[in-house]
Amino acid sequence: MDEVASLMAPWGWSRHIARIFAYLLLRETPATLDEISEHLAISKSIVSVATRELEQYGNARRQSQPGTKQILYSAPDKRYGPFPDQAAMMGTIASLMVRQPTESTVVKGRLTKVAAFLTAMREAIDDVYERPEFRD
Repeated sequence: MDEVASLMAPWGWSRHIARIFAYLLLRETPATLDEISEHLAISKSIVSVATRELEQYGNARRQSQPGTKQILYSAPDKRYGPFPDQAAMMGTIASLMVRQPTESTVVKGRLTKVAAFLTAMREAIDDVYERPEFRD
């Protein structure tokens, strides 16, 4: 689990969020905040904030437990990781690069190439998420 979590750090995820995401991916059944907190040795308040953030970006599913006020969290069924947000950010950066004022043709050429690369990466990620098996 820690290996999976460490691989998420370059994508901008905190260690706690990455560990909880990995934990949910590796579980067969949904988990309560108490279970997550206990198994990962993370305070319940940190778990609560992290699971809400995961849920907000579609990286965790929140479920009610019938007959109780307890909330369960599980991994999403189809979309995983920070990739849609990263793809959007790549598109924004690409747009900024092509709009940068510069009189240098060398700099303009470099910015254009980086923008083209970021745009291609964004489109590739978007294309994967449009495949039927990954749609919600």
